[in-house]
Amino acid sequence: MGALTKAALICGSGSMIILISILINLPFFVQIILLLCGLAVSVYGVFSLVKMVIHPVKKESIAPPDEKIVIPTKKKKRPSSTL
Repeated sequence: MGALTKAALICGSGSMIILISILINLPFFVQIILLLCGLAVSVYGVFSLVKMVIHPVKKESIAPPDEKIVIPTKKKKRPSSTL
């Protein structure tokens, strides 16, 4: 899984924690704890996304640039004459 997908899932899971803490009828203290945990998870996800935008990961090619990649040419088969 890519880093962008992981950061987006973290951010979304924090939002879901907040939503569930609001929808389920829990004691006030538990709701506050869940809201703060959801907020912390969402902020961490957003921080990860921003960090990836500021410092993008450079992908290196598999083959070194000094080597030339030789692609063999294929001969086209022509129909043989039956005459």
